Amino acid sequence: MRIQKGSGWSRVRAYVAAGLAMFLSFMVASVMLVWSSGVEAKPLSAGPVVRGSVTKTLASNWPSFRGPGGNGVADGAELPNRFDVGDRTNLAWRQEIPGLAHASPIVWEDRVYVTSVVTSGPPQRFNAELPDTLESVAGRWLHRWIVMAIDKHTGDVLWERIAAEGTPRTDRLRKGSFNNSTPATDGQHIVALLGSQGLFCYDVNGNLLWRVDLGVLDAGWFFDPTFQWGMTSSPVIYEGKVIVQADVRGGAFIAAFDVVNGTELWRTARDEVSSFSTPAIIRTNGVSEVVTNGGRAVRAYGLANGEELWTLRPSSEIAVPTPIFAHGLIFVGSGYLPQQPFYAVRPGGVGDISLPSGQGSSPQVVWTLADAGPLISTPIVVGDYLFIMQRDGTLSCFDAITGIPIYTERIGAPELADETSLPRTEESLATYTASPVASNGKLYVVSDLGDIHVIDAGPFLEILGTYSVGESVFSTPAISDGMFLVRGLDHLFAFSR
Repeated sequence: MRIQKGSGWSRVRAYVAAGLAMFLSFMVASVMLVWSSGVEAKPLSAGPVVRGSVTKTLASNWPSFRGPGGNGVADGAELPNRFDVGDRTNLAWRQEIPGLAHASPIVWEDRVYVTSVVTSGPPQRFNAELPDTLESVAGRWLHRWIVMAIDKHTGDVLWERIAAEGTPRTDRLRKGSFNNSTPATDGQHIVALLGSQGLFCYDVNGNLLWRVDLGVLDAGWFFDPTFQWGMTSSPVIYEGKVIVQADVRGGAFIAAFDVVNGTELWRTARDEVSSFSTPAIIRTNGVSEVVTNGGRAVRAYGLANGEELWTLRPSSEIAVPTPIFAHGLIFVGSGYLPQQPFYAVRPGGVGDISLPSGQGSSPQVVWTLADAGPLISTPIVVGDYLFIMQRDGTLSCFDAITGIPIYTERIGAPELADETSLPRTEESLATYTASPVASNGKLYVVSDLGDIHVIDAGPFLEILGTYSVGESVFSTPAISDGMFLVRGLDHLFAFSR
C-alpha cells in the first residue's frame, strides 16, 4: 500500500513551519506571526510554556467520551496495521447493536459498555453523504433506551437493561439520534445520560443503583425554537462526582451528582444558548477546574462547589467540541460561522479573561486563532502537534505551543484516495462527525461513511492506510489494550492484532 503525502509544496511548508515552531518555543514572541495559509497565529504571552509536558496514557481503560482525561490519546500496545472487515484479518469480533445511537463505546478492564435506543416504528436509517440539515425529526413511536455490557475479548453480550421506555420528549436532529451522549464509568458505576429520559447509574452486574430526572432537555438551534436537535453532552466522573453540562433552552446549567447515590451536590445556572459540548476536568497545582465550551463563552467552574472561576469570549453560537488539556494548556474552540475562535489557555484564571480588542495574547490566553475552531470534532494533541478536523474532512496541523499553522489538507480529497479505497467524486465526499483519536504516534480518523483513515501524527500529512467498516459511523472510536473499537450504524466492531 502506498503512503499518501501532501503536495511537495505542502511538505516543504510543513518542514519549515515545524522548524520555526521549535525555534520559537524557546523564545517569548512579541510580534504577530502570519503564515501563508492566511490563518493568524497571535504572539506567545509572557511566561514559559513547557514543551513535552504531555502526559502519556498507557490505557487499558477508556472510561468516557474520548477516553482518559477526554484527550483521545492512549499509547501502549500497538493497534493493528489494517482494519479489514471483509477478510477478517484483524477483526476480532463484530456484535450487532440494536437500535440507533451516536453514543461512543467505553471500556473498563474486560468490559465494553454501550447505550442505544430502539424504536417500535420503522428502522431509523441514515445516508451519511447527505448534507447537514437543520430540520428536526419527531419520535412518534414507542422507544426503549438500553444499556449493554459486552465482553471485550469475545464480543458476547453479558447483560442488557431497559433503562426507560416511552415516546421521546423532544425531537432530534435529522442526522442525530435520541441517544447521543456517551456513558461514563469509574469501574464500579456505569452512568448513562439518556437525554430527557434522565441520568441512570448501574453497577457492573447491571443492577440499577439510582436514577435522576433532569426534566426536558431541549437543545436546539438558538435562532428558532422549533428546531430541536437533542442532548449530546456526555457525563464525566471525577473524584466521586458525576458532572453534567446541560445547555438547554430556558434553563441551562452545570451540576454535580454523587456517583454512589445520585444526590445532587451542586448546580450552577449558565447564561447559555443550546450547546453540545462535553465538559473537561483539568487538575493543576492541586486545583480541579471544570472547563466548559458554550455558545456564548468558554467558562471554568470549581469542582468542589460549582463556583464560576473564569470566562473567555467570544465563542461561536453553536459549540460542540470538548476542551482538551496538554502541555499545561487548555485547547478549546468552536466553529459555527461567522466566528471560529480557537484558544490556548492557561488554567487558573480569575474573572473575565477575554482579550481586549486588537490584542492577541495575555498572561492567561497564550495564543489564539481567529478562524480555526472546528464545528463538530474535538481537537487532539499528539506530541508537539495540535490537530483540528473540520466537518468536510479538512485536517489542520499546528504547533501546540506556539499556534503556528503547519499544514491544512482535506484528507478525503480524491487526489489523496488510497489505492484500496473506492473511487470518490467531489460530490460524494463524506462528512466527519467522530473525533480523531490517537495511539503510538498515529491518528485514527473515521468518516460518516465508515472510512477509517490511519494518519501519521507528524508535521506533514501521511495517510498510511484507508479502510472501511461498510456502514455509517457517527461515534468516536475507543482504544484499549491494542484493541480498536468502532461503533457503526448497526454493529460494534473490534479490531486487534
